[in-house]
Amino acid sequence: MSRDPYLVATDIGSNSIKLAVAKSSLDDQDKVQILALVEKPSSGIKKGIITSMTEATESLIDVVAQAESIVGLPIRKAVFGISGTSVSFVNSEGLAVISRPDNEIQEEDVERVVQDSLTKAFGVGNSEIIHIIPKAFKVDNQSGIRYPVGMLGNKLEAKTLIISVETSFLRNFTKVITQAGIDISDQIFTPLASSNFLFSTRQKKSGTLLVDIGYASTSYILWENEEIYASGVIPVGSEHITADLAVGLQTTIEMAEEIKKQHLDLSDNVSDDVEEIEMYNPDLQINETFKLEEIRDFARARVEEIFIYINRELQKIGKKGKLPGGVILIGGGSALKGIEDVARYVLKLAIFKYQFDPKKIEFLPDYNGDPSFINCIALAAYYLFHSEEINYSKASKNAFTARISQSNTNSDIGSVFGTWLKKLWPFS
Repeated sequence: MSRDPYLVATDIGSNSIKLAVAKSSLDDQDKVQILALVEKPSSGIKKGIITSMTEATESLIDVVAQAESIVGLPIRKAVFGISGTSVSFVNSEGLAVISRPDNEIQEEDVERVVQDSLTKAFGVGNSEIIHIIPKAFKVDNQSGIRYPVGMLGNKLEAKTLIISVETSFLRNFTKVITQAGIDISDQIFTPLASSNFLFSTRQKKSGTLLVDIGYASTSYILWENEEIYASGVIPVGSEHITADLAVGLQTTIEMAEEIKKQHLDLSDNVSDDVEEIEMYNPDLQINETFKLEEIRDFARARVEEIFIYINRELQKIGKKGKLPGGVILIGGGSALKGIEDVARYVLKLAIFKYQFDPKKIEFLPDYNGDPSFINCIALAAYYLFHSEEINYSKASKNAFTARISQSNTNSDIGSVFGTWLKKLWPFS
């Protein structure tokens, strides 16, 4: 773990870059202590893709400089979240035969079965793997096993979730960070960190979906039986709601964004006492009048579309309307008033806004509840709670995936990956 007195976690988005500064160790009550939250508009990033290296680098430098002025110390490394449509998810399966006389499963057998699942995975050859998550194992006819080492059997099978990101995206993303003078402590799939930190054990067991409504896209991740059951990204986010308002109301994007933040109410029981609003448009230098009913109608159609996409994904995996733990909404888009009513109408499930556990985290100064900061906060917390596993795994994971990409064979990967894999269990 870093010797610095603080830990920095960064969420780079299409609309803004958010940064959380935390103390580099848990307090005596095992709480994460957040020292500062900083946000700056991002440039050179569109729909999660780097469009200008120079502008993106300058944006990152700006937010880091502001954070440095708050903590009074230089920031030289950070944890970065990865999300967006460049991320891919592959479920795979592996098989290993136990040939030793006593039939006892050892770490090297787990290494072999997970490696076999990776070599059988389709569609990850041109991507960079950021996580290999063992979901469940099967020993002969015994299924649902979480950690098979020490068990007896003739055949070991594994189900894994492989999370990868397009190589060009990751290289450009990494170059921007490097040009900003920042070392990368680790790169983590953001919804993995957020769901792991926000979900209780009961939620992870029962079947709970996290929906992160970002600026350019919406990510989701489903836990069941304390395993990641499914994950994915939908190419619709809060910017699409703003664009629809701008077109429908025949106004500017900037005005549509202000209307969305200040006057949009999607609640089922919304009051119609006021039918119209009047707002000054500084770009056009005129007063504009808008009907609240039209604002709701234009926005609701797009918000419903987001949850219709989610429903389709749930239907594919047989979970439509079948999540006892319900759905938790996070991300900047979840701040829309009444969005939970729309989600409940479409998904027919219990809908909740995020809630941090006060036993696990403390904010210095107080946190104003802005849901757009949840991801960078959760990235810092996830890294702190699992720093030993993450730091130990980094080199071994890179070595493992490098060998796979070079040879794509079942060559031996060494016991170091087995140790990393064993350490991965507590949060997989």
